[in-house]
Amino acid sequence: MNLLLENFRLPGNQRKSGELYLTILEDRIGDLSIYPPLKNTTHKIDCQGCYLAPGLVDLQLYGAGGKLFSENFSEQDFETIDTLHLKAGTTRYLMTVPTLRHDDILKAIAVTQNVMSRKNTGCLGLHLEGPWLHPAQKGGHNPDVIRRPEMKNVREIIKAGKKVIKLITIAPEQFLPEELDELLATGIQIAAGHSNATAGEAQAFFDRGIRLTTHLYNAMSGIHHRSPGLTGATLMDERVFATIIADGIHVDYSMIGLAQRLKKARLLLISDATFMGMPETTFEYDGQTITHKEGAYQNAQMQLMGSGVSLLQSVRNMIRYVQTPIPQAIKMASTFPAGFLGDLEHGQLAIGKIADILLLDEQLNLKRIFRAGKEQTF
Repeated sequence: MNLLLENFRLPGNQRKSGELYLTILEDRIGDLSIYPPLKNTTHKIDCQGCYLAPGLVDLQLYGAGGKLFSENFSEQDFETIDTLHLKAGTTRYLMTVPTLRHDDILKAIAVTQNVMSRKNTGCLGLHLEGPWLHPAQKGGHNPDVIRRPEMKNVREIIKAGKKVIKLITIAPEQFLPEELDELLATGIQIAAGHSNATAGEAQAFFDRGIRLTTHLYNAMSGIHHRSPGLTGATLMDERVFATIIADGIHVDYSMIGLAQRLKKARLLLISDATFMGMPETTFEYDGQTITHKEGAYQNAQMQLMGSGVSLLQSVRNMIRYVQTPIPQAIKMASTFPAGFLGDLEHGQLAIGKIADILLLDEQLNLKRIFRAGKEQTF
C-alpha cells in the first residue's frame, strides 16, 4: 500500500508545515521532499502540523506492564512487552536479560530467535547484561548467579546466539586478555558495565576494541579526582559510546548534561525499562521484594532494579531538564543507537529506510505510530 503523509514538520528543519511530503511504499520510505508525489498514492494522511520523528530504538529493555521476559521466557510475555513499548513509541529494541544461569540463557536465545522470525516484531536481537559481571558492581543482579567466564560455556552461548545476540555487557576485568580477545572477535558488540575497572584498565579494554559502556555512572567504578574509574575513562575517550538512563532517578540531570557535552553523538538513551506501567506497589521478583515508590523500583537493599520510563519519556526529560535541542534528543534514542549497532535500516527518516515513524505534537506526545509502514492501532 502506498501512503502519503503531508502537513508535518521535521524537528530542526526550517521548512514549515505543508512544505514537505513523505511517501511510504509498502514498508519503506519512498520519498521525502518538498515536492508532491508525481504518482497517485492510495491514501493520504493530514498530519495537522505534527512533528515527524523516526521510531525509537532501545538497546536495553526488560519488560512492561508487570511482564518480564526473563521471568518465564514466554513468547506471549515477549509479545505483550513488544506491544506496550510500541504503544509508547519504541518501534525497535534489543530484548534484554539479566544475569542468568547457563541453561536459562540458552532458553532466552531460543525464544528470541523464534520471535525475531516473525514479520510483525520490533525485536532486533538480544542483549545479555551478564552473567560475567563484577560482584562489587552487581547492582540489582543476583549475586548467586554472577560468575567468571568458563570459555566452554561462553562458546556454546555464542554459537547458539548467532544472529540473535547483538550486545553483551560484561565486566572486562573478569576475563583473561586472550578470553576477551576471543569474545571481541565474534563480531558481537561488547559493552563494559557492572565493572570495577580502574581508569587504566578501562583504557586498555578500549584499546582492545570495547566501544560501549552500559548505563553510564550506574554500577561502575565512579569518578574521583585521583581515581577516574570506568566512568572517567568513558567520558574522556572519544572512541567510546555510552548508554544512559534519563529517568531523573538513576542519574542527576546535571551529570547527564556533563556527559552529553563530552560524548555528543556517542551518548545513547536507553530506557532500562523493567516494570514500565506498574502502579506504586510492593511485589516479588526473582526472590527479591521490589518496592515501587515515586518512580523508583528498589529492592530491600535500596538498589535500583531498572526503570519505569519509556524511551520517549526519556527524550522528553532530556529536552526539559537537560535543555537538549529536540532534534538531538530524538537522535539519541533513534539514529545514534541504531548506528552503533551498524543498523542502517532503522532510526532514520530517509529514502529507502524502513518506515518506522512517529507523529508527535508540540509536547512530543504520541499521536500516531507506524512500524514498517503500517499504522499501529491498539
